[in-house]
Amino acid sequence: MRPSDQRRGLCAVALAFAAVLALASAAQPQQREPSFAGRQIRLLIGYSPTSYGYDTYGRLLARYLGKYLPGNPLIVPQNRPGAGSLNLTSYMAHAAPADGSEIAIVGRGVAMEPILDAPLGPPKFDSTKFTWLGSMNNEVGGFFVRQPGPASSFQDVLNGAALKVGSTGAGGDQQIFTQTLNALFGTKLKIIAGYPGTQELMLGIERGELDGIVGYSWSVARSGNKEEIDHGALKIILQVALKRHPELPNVPLVTDFVTAAGDRQVLELIFSRNSMGRPLLAPPGLDPAVAAALRSAVAAAMHDPDLIAEAAKIDLELNFVSGEDVQALVERLYHSPPEVVARAQAIAGAN
Repeated sequence: MRPSDQRRGLCAVALAFAAVLALASAAQPQQREPSFAGRQIRLLIGYSPTSYGYDTYGRLLARYLGKYLPGNPLIVPQNRPGAGSLNLTSYMAHAAPADGSEIAIVGRGVAMEPILDAPLGPPKFDSTKFTWLGSMNNEVGGFFVRQPGPASSFQDVLNGAALKVGSTGAGGDQQIFTQTLNALFGTKLKIIAGYPGTQELMLGIERGELDGIVGYSWSVARSGNKEEIDHGALKIILQVALKRHPELPNVPLVTDFVTAAGDRQVLELIFSRNSMGRPLLAPPGLDPAVAAALRSAVAAAMHDPDLIAEAAKIDLELNFVSGEDVQALVERLYHSPPEVVARAQAIAGAN
């Protein structure tokens, strides 16, 4: 075969292959960017309205999120409190429409609820199935006590001071964190559960019906309770987190009191939820294009200069965690060592 004939043959083969690829591509459905034009998106908030907290974060995001979604839909915040946002999370898992019309901001601990509650019965949901959209900050929780009160330091608590501390219910940070302290350190903290939200808990402390709260966010307390902290009526005696907050160099960290490796692993499993301090999620089964649009919009809104400036005016701490990072954290927690999970389950199930 002459070289020119060989070249013509190879060219014909290449053209035929390109035609086949073009036909195959045309046969594939093209993924289009979703549009939310003319629609409303409900941003459901798993807690009651408060001056600070999840409600403040959720409503702040709602004012900017629609700007970054295709079609610029109206974002309508709506409170759906109950059981430390577990009721809302269960709704999102089983009943919310999987079309992007409803998203939620929920308690940072609910992702772990199916694992910690596993001995009590079938899990209410699988946290890995949600589309996690990101978190508006990571968090340092605090053990706050009223002053004067039964204790003025965590050492007083370790020495046996009996305190009544409030909780929004099973699965909430206050409940799990308090049970963790009782289990690992032998503290005598009595949990008073059933408060609908943090604001009601703080009112309980102000009225003297509670002595304190375990797991109250420093990012909220530093602004929402600044006057009480400055005047000494409310005091943080322990940081319940894995890393110390730079504004609290002299407040002990819960891990300072742990020596056994197994205890540290349990603490890491339980307190790692602080890494997603204000998490947002969408229902399982979301179209990948819709999920990508929501994640992208949340990230863009969180970097909006006006949102950042508005948060700064009310001294609201922001430290965005991407949806991909939250999703990876949830996956990692679900694959914790069985013996660590078993101990954490025993703590969560304690009365």
